[in-house]
Amino acid sequence: MRVLVTRPLAQAQAMLELLKAQGFEVLHQPCLAIDPVAPGSEDGLQSKRLAMDLDSFDQVIVISTNAAHYWLQLVQDYWPQWPVDVQWWAMGQTTQAQLQASGIEALRPRLGDTSEDLLADLIPRLKAHQKVLIVRGKGGRETLAQTLIAAAARVEYAQCYERTIPLINKQALLQLDAFVPQAIVLQSGQTLVNFDQLLGGQSWCDKQHTLLLLPSDRVAQQAKALGYQNLRVSEGASNQAMCDTLLVPVRD
Repeated sequence: MRVLVTRPLAQAQAMLELLKAQGFEVLHQPCLAIDPVAPGSEDGLQSKRLAMDLDSFDQVIVISTNAAHYWLQLVQDYWPQWPVDVQWWAMGQTTQAQLQASGIEALRPRLGDTSEDLLADLIPRLKAHQKVLIVRGKGGRETLAQTLIAAAARVEYAQCYERTIPLINKQALLQLDAFVPQAIVLQSGQTLVNFDQLLGGQSWCDKQHTLLLLPSDRVAQQAKALGYQNLRVSEGASNQAMCDTLLVPVRD
């Protein structure tokens, strides 16, 4: 099977190698770009303030590997030793591993890698009026914050990166035409939207037959709304989970 990987440029290599090891033909075309927020911007100054006040929070939720990367770059300047009595949460195994590599013991949701899974574990531990910091990119879902606020938590955001849509040049389009992907790996809802905008109209992209590999039922609903019909949903957005899902034989 010919598989198109759409992860951002700096994050694709591990997925490419994993799929190659399983015998897939692979091609990489980023459909999402990740850029840090400018230090002097409103979000940059807000993140700096929150990094300095890290010890005032009871719970810190790190939404993604990108959030972990840019947040750790910032917060390590202020905290050579991590403050005590702060409970960290990681969305996904790779995010958890990034935090552990920096000496942070973070909990992961037991049931999966969605906001709903995390809330199922966090809400029973949450005390009224606790301070919760959500570390994420700009424009993420509001489910976490809304549910935590409803549970009487005080919530703040550290938005330390932004997602943008990359440019695709003529040479890349010709390469895609020659490759003719049979399956597309889309590891987030924004990547799906960008893929549809950038490549959904190409001759090789058959919305009825081209297989989309997606990280959650929520993103699958987005894909259906865009007209895609051949969908396969992984148990999470991690490289291993997505690869394992692609390896499952299709049943009639």
